[in-house]
Amino acid sequence: MALGPFSKQDHLQISSLGMEFAVAEILGTGLGFWLDSKWGTTPWMLLVGVAGGFALGFYMIWRAAKEMEKEAQAGKVKEKDGHC
Repeated sequence: MALGPFSKQDHLQISSLGMEFAVAEILGTGLGFWLDSKWGTTPWMLLVGVAGGFALGFYMIWRAAKEMEKEAQAGKVKEKDGHC
């Protein structure tokens, strides 16, 4: 079965990014909620936690995309040189 330009490993890595993003968002929200309950700052720490979780999740996706792009470029260089 053809998977397009992506390998099975690429598909696994891409699908795991969604889970990583969700975990970052849940942890950020949970931390913000907990801090609000400790400090009585409702809803400010919750909002900061949501934003922080989103930023962390987005950073993880960006970092993985750059890594995949670097690997794809390395693969193209090998194909051009005839080493593959």
